[in-house]
Amino acid sequence: MANVTAGLSAGTLAADLLQTVAEREPRIPAPWRPLPSIDPQLLDLAGPWYRGPAPYVLRPQADGFMELAAMSGGNGTRLRPTGDGDWEGLNGYFAGERLRVHRDADGTVSHLDLGTFVFTRQPYDPATPVPGGVDPAGWQAGSTLDQGGVGDDGGRPGVDG
Repeated sequence: MANVTAGLSAGTLAADLLQTVAEREPRIPAPWRPLPSIDPQLLDLAGPWYRGPAPYVLRPQADGFMELAAMSGGNGTRLRPTGDGDWEGLNGYFAGERLRVHRDADGTVSHLDLGTFVFTRQPYDPATPVPGGVDPAGWQAGSTLDQGGVGDDGGRPGVDG
């Protein structure tokens, strides 16, 4: 880092490097601790959810907020309670969007609506409203969607010619 003619004090350099590391090194997060108690209605919302086939997880936070994040990782959306049973996204893709909890007649959570995106407990749950509907025959290999038809991203080599 320096030669003998630089006149650099090794002690000063070492102290400066240690200070730089101390200032810029990420802090170790506080150890995880379970919540001392949780509202049963909030617990009904916790766990895995699906937006179409994409898995997400909804986690209650110690401060009464929740976090919705893709199970594959990445940044999630922090949600704060609005006081009327809904939640509001504070950051990320769903910032400013409202999460509405929909319940069946018996009070069981049926699905979540977050900015018109429907989240269900299983992928494309036919028992809940799915935008565009669900084909009763399920996914079909060789369908028009798989062959560069309507709704495809188009222009795939070897498929569209």
